[in-house]
Amino acid sequence: MLESALNKRKIYAALLYYLFVKVNEIFSVKKLLLTILGIAIMAFGCGMLIKTGYGADTSNALLTGIANYVPFSIGNVNALATLFFIVVSFFLSKERIGPGTLLVPLVIGFPIDLAMKICVKAPNAFIGVALDLLALYIVSFGAAIMIEFDLGASPFDCLSLGVSDRFHLNYVVAKYIVDAFCVAVGFLLKGEVGIGTILCLLVMGTFINVNRELLSRFPK
Repeated sequence: MLESALNKRKIYAALLYYLFVKVNEIFSVKKLLLTILGIAIMAFGCGMLIKTGYGADTSNALLTGIANYVPFSIGNVNALATLFFIVVSFFLSKERIGPGTLLVPLVIGFPIDLAMKICVKAPNAFIGVALDLLALYIVSFGAAIMIEFDLGASPFDCLSLGVSDRFHLNYVVAKYIVDAFCVAVGFLLKGEVGIGTILCLLVMGTFINVNRELLSRFPK
């Protein structure tokens, strides 16, 4: 009888272990932490870019324009806008949507507002350009973490990836198209369009590809 009870416990223990392994494969702590890290890095870089005073990144050029007409902080506008981007991305290329994509609206607001509080405004154009390039690299690194580790791209990057997939375009070309649209509308809405925005339009796709190549060397 004692032996039978021990065998049952072994079976239960084996089943619990199997379930733990399977759940961990889908919702691993490593993936969760990487997701939050990628989102936080990306969002902080966006806030830093806005704060320099020389133009936001392309998506925030649009969103800062929208923020001029609504009673929310730019962080909260980002959180709400990402929900809309997720819906659009679902119809373009739902395969690009992952756990990281769905976590963005929950995480993105605080790092942006934090960067807006602790980062400094650039005293001149030279320092402004240098800070903008640094901020853009930070944003691209966070975005590359999410894409390369198969966590689901950020909602905004899902748009570029979706256009790339749907119309069979190179990713960099697709990103230029989406970014140019956001900059144009952001300019019309009097958003934060400046040197940093133009730099983002020119280099962000390349920065993301460089960081994806760098991150591809690390084990998933």
